[in-house]
Amino acid sequence: MFLDYFTEREHLLVPSSSLVPHKDPSVLLTTAGMQQFKPYFMGIAEPPARRLTSVQKCFRTSDIDKVGLTARHCTFFEMLGNFSVGDYFKEDAIRFAWEFSLDYLKFEPDRIWISFFEGDESIPPDDEAVALWLALGVPRERMVGLPRSANFWGPVGNSGPCGPCSELYYDRGPDYGCSDPECRPGCDCDRYVEYWNLVFTGYNMDENQVLSELPARNIDTGMGLERVAALKQDVASVFLTDAFKPLIELGEEIAGRPFGEDHHVDVALRVLADHARAMAFLVADGVLPSNEGRGYVLRRVIRRAARFSRSAGMEPPCLRRFADRAIELMGGAYPELVERRDSILRVAETEEEKFNRTLDQGLVLVEEAIANAGAQGSTVFPGAVAFLLHDTYGFPSEVTREIVEERGLTLDVAGFEEAMEDQRKRARGAQRGGDGLQDSIVHFARETAHPTEFRGYEREDLYTVAENVEALPDGRILVALRESPFYAEMGGQTADTGWLESEDGKAAVEDVQQQGQVQVIVARPLEGRIEPGTRVKALLSSSYRHDVAANHTATHLLHYALRSRLGKDVTQAGSSVRADKFRFDFNYHEPLGPQRVTEIEELVNRRIVENHPVRTFTTSLEHARDLGAMALFGEKYDDFVRVVEIDDFSRELCGGTHVGWTSELGIFKIVSEGSVGANVRRIEAVTGRAAVAYYRERDDVVRKAAAMLGTTDEEILNGLDKLQTRTCDLETEVKGFLKESAKDLVQQLVDLGTECEGVTILADVVEARDMDRLLSLVDQIRDRIQPSVVALGAEIQGKAVLVVSASQGVTKVNAGEIVKSSARLFSGGGGGTAQLGRGGGGDPAKLPEAVAAAREAVIAALSD
Repeated sequence: MFLDYFTEREHLLVPSSSLVPHKDPSVLLTTAGMQQFKPYFMGIAEPPARRLTSVQKCFRTSDIDKVGLTARHCTFFEMLGNFSVGDYFKEDAIRFAWEFSLDYLKFEPDRIWISFFEGDESIPPDDEAVALWLALGVPRERMVGLPRSANFWGPVGNSGPCGPCSELYYDRGPDYGCSDPECRPGCDCDRYVEYWNLVFTGYNMDENQVLSELPARNIDTGMGLERVAALKQDVASVFLTDAFKPLIELGEEIAGRPFGEDHHVDVALRVLADHARAMAFLVADGVLPSNEGRGYVLRRVIRRAARFSRSAGMEPPCLRRFADRAIELMGGAYPELVERRDSILRVAETEEEKFNRTLDQGLVLVEEAIANAGAQGSTVFPGAVAFLLHDTYGFPSEVTREIVEERGLTLDVAGFEEAMEDQRKRARGAQRGGDGLQDSIVHFARETAHPTEFRGYEREDLYTVAENVEALPDGRILVALRESPFYAEMGGQTADTGWLESEDGKAAVEDVQQQGQVQVIVARPLEGRIEPGTRVKALLSSSYRHDVAANHTATHLLHYALRSRLGKDVTQAGSSVRADKFRFDFNYHEPLGPQRVTEIEELVNRRIVENHPVRTFTTSLEHARDLGAMALFGEKYDDFVRVVEIDDFSRELCGGTHVGWTSELGIFKIVSEGSVGANVRRIEAVTGRAAVAYYRERDDVVRKAAAMLGTTDEEILNGLDKLQTRTCDLETEVKGFLKESAKDLVQQLVDLGTECEGVTILADVVEARDMDRLLSLVDQIRDRIQPSVVALGAEIQGKAVLVVSASQGVTKVNAGEIVKSSARLFSGGGGGTAQLGRGGGGDPAKLPEAVAAAREAVIAALSD
């Protein structure tokens, strides 16, 4: 309905972009419909049409802690939008929204409220929007002015397009409200549901938060599909719409608890319904769990879902079933969910299993923190520990508070909130991303009028004009050329290096970035100056270009070899192509092992020696797919694409630079293979000169090893075998010596024992190389004298260690409690059972004091 309405009004339908932003380092994930259109709004790229419309996949983490607690908050959602790039502005945007709301959504006009920007010291109130709404018949009393925090949108990231907005709210009635007679749009209750935001994008905000007018005024609107569905289906929550209800029903089935009877269960089911969709779409768009960036967002979502599944009484594992239901629900509209189904389910299952182990560890941390607080005579549970439980182990502060209050402690809420705020600041910084140089590059590209024509496929040097030049604070310069032979960093390939020469100066090219249609060169002046408008010679480093091109062609050969040996479901998950080496990430569920690594390496080298031609051609995206050309998952492609073809066995969409024949790679060598995340493997490899250097280094290692063994290169394995045999013989001799020595030590320690109430007590500080040795001494002494209590301390790896063990028949002594109290004397901790206690940490110099305290505690217990 929405897309039909706007395509009938000359809007071009644009497919949703990936949740992973395309060439936009300012944000981690796509958070708005306009994000893929930023270059058009900023004037650095030409839009395919002046009027655009889309349904965009979006993901926002800012309110993740509210998901489940409210009727409307989601992490993943679909955003309907209509956009104008320098075409219509406020009048038509407002008219479209009003007309669609009344004639198509069939909303009652007297239940629609409007908000507008009330103005501040920088920008006046939006009286124009108010007048336009009045002209459509909206009464002034149903309009509310809101501050910049609520009614000024953007930018996405550090800088970019932004502007005042006007929002449409639907009044659900007093039953949904907060009972405040002054309740209006802007209140945080559920009565007034904001369903459409009209952003009048007329400004650009730079990295210093300074506003300037854009070259053309634009319109950016966003209507949340889930919220509109709740209004149209007349249900109290987005989670009761047909987009979520099957997920809620699955939760009811697994938990054996109905929705709507218990608040805690309801929260859990809402969280699982939202997070199931979120995890499915993130993995489908190529995000995999990790401890940073997008991967951390996914990991946090899965952990939160796993924690809430437990709180609802669900038996793990269950997240795989939720992810599968999300795929069933949305796979028809988003085929990438079906295509990546196996990966989605595998990630959900693996991460849930990992977190369940982590959750158990968190419970242990709670007990330790409570014990430490009691030992220090404190009745306050540290807020920093509560935050650690919340952030690392997924414990909500409310659960921590309940646990500590049951134990007679109170939670340091202020300390917890302080730690939370510090994390929010770090998260906002990560969400905004970018840096000063990136902001300068974006601004420079926007100020450059002439686009750059890339000539690097056919030319290594050329004469051209420096269209724009700008000095940076660190002494480097930004340069935009009319034509350029330099390949800009993109698609995982590093940028070319080289030189710029003019009559007045020379500069070394260090980096090249593509911003829309403008190529921005970061260069360091070597002599003189490069002036704008002057004729320059642009010359790239041929050797550097060749090394990069060889490694890029090698990634295609490696991709082919992996699919040939491991199966066609192997797909590329990322790459980094440099001159000295390259890395290639791919989806696979287990280590390759030495044999398969060798097979893959041999297949690539065979293709190199066979000297196959590497060809490139441009064709339509549809025809390229018909030819079987592989595309990088999540990458955005134009209607016409460049295909790189290696004979008849490899065909990929690729804009990078490549050699002309496979023999130009010389040799290929895999230097490492390992895991970089759940079901993602990484290969690092070298070719050409770097591969020769690698083998020379290995030859040198072999020669040095042979010299140390007193043998030749050819006999090195025999030499190692003899050395290993000799080592084993010596280890056997040492073990025998230690065994005899231990018998003597055990007897010496037994002789030091004293008796109390018929039980022998032995407490001393000894030497032990590790915990196994210390435990062995304790067991031997305890077994030799019955009944007995043995308390031994030792310094192991710079830490104090204490072990207390009581014979089975000694019931008055609790070894674990004695260790717990005694270990405090060396600032350590510990515990255990009545028969065996272990503790460690802290200052080894205090061990004699701790052992003496343990001995006194044993005597006191036996005498009681």
